[in-house]
Amino acid sequence: MKFVFIIFLILLTSCANYFAESEKARLQREQDKKIKQRSEDNETCKYYGFKEDSAGFRDCLMNLDIARQQLILTRKMLECEAVKRDNNQSAATGFWAGVLKGARENLACD
Repeated sequence: MKFVFIIFLILLTSCANYFAESEKARLQREQDKKIKQRSEDNETCKYYGFKEDSAGFRDCLMNLDIARQQLILTRKMLECEAVKRDNNQSAATGFWAGVLKGARENLACD
């Protein structure tokens, strides 16, 4: 019985380590993506002739960020509308169909 318990603890610990490492790797990828995006934005603003550490350069960076955020919101809105349209056109009925449609809409329209 103790042997089974020890094996269980080892498996539990290894799973916890795996999930911690996965989360750490995900956060590092996100950070790398942000750094790369910032570098690309800097190059874009330089390409348009703005000098670093100027008000125009900062405005350029801000406008690029606003445009990117607006694009994300637009894509999310379009995805949500597509899911709502698909749910309305679906022939599925019943309790579980409603649950699944609601879950799908919640995921897309959150």
